[in-house]
Amino acid sequence: MQKNILFLFLFLLVLVGKSQNNLLDKKLSVELSDATIQEILENITRETGIYFSYNSRNISSPKTLTINIVDQTIDVVLKRLADEFNIEYRVVREQIVIKKIPPSSQTPHYTISGVIYDKTTGESLPGATILIKDLNKGAFSNSYGFFSLSLPQDTYTLSFSFIGYNTDSLVLELNTNQQINPELEPNFQTLGEVIVMVTENPEHINKSQTGKLTINPRQFEQMPQFAGEIGLIKSLQSLPGFQTHSDGSSFFFARGGNKDQNLILIDEAPVFNPAHLFGFYSVIIPEVAKEINIYKADMPIEKAGRLSSVIDIQTREGNIKSYSAEGLLNPLMYRFSVEGPIAKNKASIFASFRRSNLEWIYHRFSPNSDFFIRDINFKVNWQINNKNRVYFSAFNGTDNYTTPQGNGQIVGIGWSNLTSTFRWNRIYNNKLFSNLTFFASEYKYKLLIGGPSWQSGIRNVGLKYDFTYYPDPDITWRMGFSQMAYGFNPGNLTDYNEELDPLIPRVYAGDASETALYVSREKRITEKWAWNAALRTPLWINKGPARVYPLDNTYAVTDTIDYSSKETIASYLNLDFRLSARYRINTNSSLRLSMGLYHQNLHLISNTISPFSSFEIWMPSNYNIKPQKALQISAGYTRFFPQSGLEWVSDAYIKNMTNQIEYADHAPLLLNPLIESQLRFGTTHSYGLEFMLKRTTGILSGWIAYTWSGVANRFPEINENRSYPSFYDRPHEFSLFLTWRISPKTNISTNWIYHSGSAITTPVGFYSFNNSTVPVYDKKNNDRLPNYHRMDISFEWFFGKPSNRYQHSLNLGIYNLYNKQNPISLNFNKTESTPGNYNVQENLVNNQNLITTQKYLSSIMPSLSYKFKIQ
Repeated sequence: MQKNILFLFLFLLVLVGKSQNNLLDKKLSVELSDATIQEILENITRETGIYFSYNSRNISSPKTLTINIVDQTIDVVLKRLADEFNIEYRVVREQIVIKKIPPSSQTPHYTISGVIYDKTTGESLPGATILIKDLNKGAFSNSYGFFSLSLPQDTYTLSFSFIGYNTDSLVLELNTNQQINPELEPNFQTLGEVIVMVTENPEHINKSQTGKLTINPRQFEQMPQFAGEIGLIKSLQSLPGFQTHSDGSSFFFARGGNKDQNLILIDEAPVFNPAHLFGFYSVIIPEVAKEINIYKADMPIEKAGRLSSVIDIQTREGNIKSYSAEGLLNPLMYRFSVEGPIAKNKASIFASFRRSNLEWIYHRFSPNSDFFIRDINFKVNWQINNKNRVYFSAFNGTDNYTTPQGNGQIVGIGWSNLTSTFRWNRIYNNKLFSNLTFFASEYKYKLLIGGPSWQSGIRNVGLKYDFTYYPDPDITWRMGFSQMAYGFNPGNLTDYNEELDPLIPRVYAGDASETALYVSREKRITEKWAWNAALRTPLWINKGPARVYPLDNTYAVTDTIDYSSKETIASYLNLDFRLSARYRINTNSSLRLSMGLYHQNLHLISNTISPFSSFEIWMPSNYNIKPQKALQISAGYTRFFPQSGLEWVSDAYIKNMTNQIEYADHAPLLLNPLIESQLRFGTTHSYGLEFMLKRTTGILSGWIAYTWSGVANRFPEINENRSYPSFYDRPHEFSLFLTWRISPKTNISTNWIYHSGSAITTPVGFYSFNNSTVPVYDKKNNDRLPNYHRMDISFEWFFGKPSNRYQHSLNLGIYNLYNKQNPISLNFNKTESTPGNYNVQENLVNNQNLITTQKYLSSIMPSLSYKFKIQ
């Protein structure tokens, strides 16, 4: 019996082998000219009826073959193809399986590198996609447009693409290291520069990074905005994961973090107050920006120092090929910019100036007042040679709201930001890119009170040296170091009287510093899996001279310690890490997971939630203030729909933060040498789900976003150590932004925002005392303001032809279209003296009922703006 079974098994093997040999032994004739491998295989199938199984992307090659074979076996034909196209084949179940032979370790490898440029301006394109179609592999250009790919010797088809640009392809025979600098042509469908996304998958389908949004500044330009002027801060309202304070506020919050936990960079230099006119305008305007990258999780290890978000703005380099100018005019604001070559194709300049036009509003009733906002941007870029390029950029933003008094003294407020950056790009070889950055930043705030002025501020000088190494297409190393020096003025009077005025100790420039080393490694393991790991070791040192007041557990001063110059007061060595992974489900969707540990040594002291206040004191980590810390875990899913151009992005996160700062009840912060005794420290826990559906192609584009989230604080000395919602805890947020291109010369945009009201503390009851009504309070933030919602709309008309040198348009906008009165505060301590007039109750003889009153800022506001461009 066993012999029979063995004989039968051997007989079946012979039959199978004979059947397979019959497939390869079948004869045919093939005559084709300049045919691809797919065309040859399809011809064989038509002639013989034999089917082939293969991955078209895997075996695809730009190489063609002229073949003329008469009455030969399929095996002979396939051997010829195997030699020409580096493939292997075998028979499996009545079909022939074709596979690409992976390159052996002996196959020589060469590197393709270069910088991707805008064809019309000569500016580099950061984040552009480089795709090797033959291998289904690719890369992305870095922040300066540089890319590098190491591949085995062969012939490849390279595809270069970028949002808003036409895709370009190149067939390259790689038999030596090669440097190429592709130039992509902008896709201008109309005079209004409607943004068109290429059909390639979005960047984050292929990357493991979570919580990142890349914004083309032109997208923000299409949004209707306050008084016809675009602002980054207000635009954040429409993005998931961000909350702004209210109308007329510069404060914004990201994923449960406080307002000081957001790092805003303009060409690598930090900006400490991004707002003009208390938040109605922003210091960052899309006209100046080349690219805006927003990170809410998995923040780049080289851009650390905050817990909650990074907003990285790269400004325009200037047209290196020709001159152009553009501007905007409206009743409240005007701005102009000019760019062009200093030396054609070698060096360029970009300059922008913006100023408010508010005088016609207030000069009637206050002719001597001086209210204005002003921005100046300047940048020079010089390409020394193919390996070296330098940039110098500067920014100054100023707010001034002052009024002279009859005695010649001035009252009012003002603040300013000043930054400057020098950068040197160096390409050491085809695989190694470096960027050296030296920057300085200063923020000043002043309060003029008719005599001496109260001033506070922060200064920052830094040096960074970053290296990027590309050993092969699947691995990228990033490493570097940074050295930062800080100076702090926590608020002092300019005319200091030693006998009458308290002195708030300053931290002089360099007495607080941070030194950091960092490294990251990004690795694509397979076609589906990729991961990234990063480490950073920040060392914070705070030095004298200073007088320090140690505090006990009740925040009472226990001692006085005087530190001499350069004597170390406190030092903190921490370890930050980032871990992330990506699983690519298919060519159009992916899953991402990340975890990150963050530390922050800069603290903004401000115990007001008033939207009008820019009253800010920055302080460093020191003897009594420990570094803030956050651990965030985030997961996301992205799907791209090529046919419709739709992209779905969803994220979930949890974040725990320690050493968070709150304040004692009625804490005096102004001119208080013991200000640290008024601080309270605790924890914050936040979580959320974010959803966004967007479309950036076609006549109807925009996005819909929804966020469900929660933020809870716990401080032992506050709210009886009970958890309470943060002021910026808003469970529900919804935004809708749509742009409809009615015709090539007409555009309509609308923006609708809805979110839950901010958490506030309201009375739980009242009682009478001495004929006065007194409110009774219990839990902190036990109530909420009414829900916020607002709709804006704008109409834009473009004049002339796209080919004209002079292009111009007219924009009619309506802010708060249906005149929704969104309150910014509620009061419970006023009485109605006469109908419509409310006063704070004071020494009333007769008991009067308290009236609940509310304040709101903005009502319906139309605007008319004229834009022009000369090129």
